[in-house]
Amino acid sequence: MKRLIEIGLNMLFWVICFYLIFSITSPQMREVEVINDIETITISYDDRSIIGTTISFILIMLLYYFNVYFLSKYFHSKKFRSYSLYLLIATITALVLDLIKNKLIYGFEFYIFETLIVSIWLYIFFVGISFVHIMLLRWQKEEALKQKLKEDKLTAELKLLKSQINPHFLFNALNNLLSISEKHQQKEVSSGITQLSELLRFLLHDTQDNLIPLEKEVEFIENYIQLNKLRFDDEDPISITFKTIGNLKGINIAPALFIPFVENAFKHGIDIYSKSYIHITINVTKESVLFECANSMKRKNTNEVINFKNSGIGLKNVKRRLAILYENLHDLDLQEKDDTFRVKLKLIRDNA
Repeated sequence: MKRLIEIGLNMLFWVICFYLIFSITSPQMREVEVINDIETITISYDDRSIIGTTISFILIMLLYYFNVYFLSKYFHSKKFRSYSLYLLIATITALVLDLIKNKLIYGFEFYIFETLIVSIWLYIFFVGISFVHIMLLRWQKEEALKQKLKEDKLTAELKLLKSQINPHFLFNALNNLLSISEKHQQKEVSSGITQLSELLRFLLHDTQDNLIPLEKEVEFIENYIQLNKLRFDDEDPISITFKTIGNLKGINIAPALFIPFVENAFKHGIDIYSKSYIHITINVTKESVLFECANSMKRKNTNEVINFKNSGIGLKNVKRRLAILYENLHDLDLQEKDDTFRVKLKLIRDNA
């Protein structure tokens, strides 16, 4: 319905414009007849007037919509120089075609200075109207986008409220399990539940921020390591180390940036039936934050080693995040050598 109203208004606009242009600019014959001191003026147009005005009007309409629906792309993309140049060329072309039309239809006697001036002003007027049309369409598009953003924001808020129900329920359930395990003096279970709660709290709250203190990221990694260690016995041939070097205070990074590498190291690098290891280091200097993780590679069978570089979607996601958040400010190196997978991720500090 809205589209039909828009088409109807456009048609009404052009009908009115055609009538005004035809009445003002078309060559006409005026006959004056005086009968009994009463003067009667009769205005008539020949076929050339109708054809000539119609062709001129078509040229004006073509220039109008060419500007609104084609050249406007340059204006919206802020290529103002290209937009002005192309619009000037299109206007001059339409004006030249209009003058050629006049020559062919009316002959050389129609080439007078006043006619040229009128044509120029007509084209300038409709180019101006077309620019107003462009701005109106742009305003409508921006308003529609604002409305859509409001609706999307409302939808996102509703989804967020719904998603918060399950985490709160999960935290309450974990607290209940923690109370039961402490009552029965099950220290390992209690420790695991506490660490799992901390991990969930980090993922639900801290990861919503664009940047978090590096200390929180380190704490998250430590909790994740301790939680995974509960799966192993002291007799298992597994070596897991995590150390930090340098001053971590006052340094902010994107949240959960290192954990995909740690997660993949545990997933694909630890085998309780054979000698396995994970060695993680975070080294902070004035210029950068260097994360290093080296781990053994679990074998699928005696002859096949898991391709760690292409395993899981975690590494793909972290690569995309690095490309967006640390464009030209990071260096990621992944290496497989001698049954060892190594990750080196250097983040260049802004104050370097």
